[in-house]
Amino acid sequence: MMTMKTNGTLKTLTILFLFLVCFEAKIFSQPEYYFVNSSLVSGTDKSVGALYRFPLVKAGVDATVLINYISPNISIQDFDDNRNGGFDEAFQPRIRAAGKTAGYVEFVITFVQTGTNIPMPQSEIPATSIDVDGTLNKTDTMLEFDEYLTPGAYFLDYDLISTDIRYTYNTGRVMGKNFRGQEKALIDTMAMEAMFTVVYPNASSITVRIGLDNQLTNNTVRQRSVYFKRFRFTNSFLPLNNLVSFAGNRNRNGESVLNWQLRAGHEYATAIVEKSTDGVSFSPAGNLGMSNKNSAAFTDMASKNSAAYYRLRMVDKSGKSSLSAVLYMRSPNMQASGKLNVYPSIVNDNTNISFSADNTGNVSISLFDHSGRMILNKQMMVQSGTNTINLNGLNKFNNGQYVLVVNENGNRYARQLQLAY
Repeated sequence: MMTMKTNGTLKTLTILFLFLVCFEAKIFSQPEYYFVNSSLVSGTDKSVGALYRFPLVKAGVDATVLINYISPNISIQDFDDNRNGGFDEAFQPRIRAAGKTAGYVEFVITFVQTGTNIPMPQSEIPATSIDVDGTLNKTDTMLEFDEYLTPGAYFLDYDLISTDIRYTYNTGRVMGKNFRGQEKALIDTMAMEAMFTVVYPNASSITVRIGLDNQLTNNTVRQRSVYFKRFRFTNSFLPLNNLVSFAGNRNRNGESVLNWQLRAGHEYATAIVEKSTDGVSFSPAGNLGMSNKNSAAFTDMASKNSAAYYRLRMVDKSGKSSLSAVLYMRSPNMQASGKLNVYPSIVNDNTNISFSADNTGNVSISLFDHSGRMILNKQMMVQSGTNTINLNGLNKFNNGQYVLVVNENGNRYARQLQLAY
């Protein structure tokens, strides 16, 4: 009787343990957001300036997606294709590239309060590029890439040991591009060597360039996928068992303030803050004792108004160390990257347009309302290089969300702005 009871208890505990393991795995595998049932709000479908809405990507939150730019000889075959594999919850455009062409489509994805255009900051936005693969033969290649614009703090995570992706850090952006040219059979989250994650803390919007470097002779169409959740990479930057979060902001003096949180019961004795100006070579900037602490903050007083990369070297009681992901802090004086920028983007009466022109000549500046109706159009002379244009008299229009489009020799560049007065 006792034996049977003991065996029954062990069986019950075993079942309970397996249930808890499966339950934990199920929780972790759930997506952070659901990108389904999109609709065109304004503009021309699959063209620059088109604005779409995904309803209820999470409770109380919609997502709008603006097509901001399309490279020459690149086009969108399907804005969001969930019929041909992949994941319903991911944003999955199908991109077409002509032969011997490299380019991208730039999407601005903004999280807003449901049924409105009011930006809704998220504690973090995890964007994971999936199935970044390609083809490679003796004469021709086709390689996929995704580039994320990084206007503030962010960190990058991927499998450090087994990866098919090469990463390039530039001012204000980070790009992951396939270099092996090994085609994956499906859009599959098990193929982590063809995935990477960019996490934006305390953000309401991200900009991603989904691209193809097609050196094949023929046209190619590729289904791409951005999944808004974190994944556990086998050889991750993040020691996920203990480091819960790592984020940063700037104080009123323009200094970088870093914050991190650890799980209770961790065995770290020291956190060494390492700093870099290029994202490659790091040196110590300070250290803090972490015994009996689950959170800490560090202010880099030497970083006033300057861009820098940071990472944590967590040292346990035995002297073993592990590295966090790299956190990038952009200079507050640095203009956002790209040919077209609008500041401020929340407008009362006037705003400034910064446009980098390829040549001296005329450009057209147009403003479209939420229905896609053009409500303003101006012809302007610009000089080769960066031009600053003041656009005023906007308070005659109703409050709401608008799309500003600059047309330069048939190439269209777009930015969102919001009138609020």
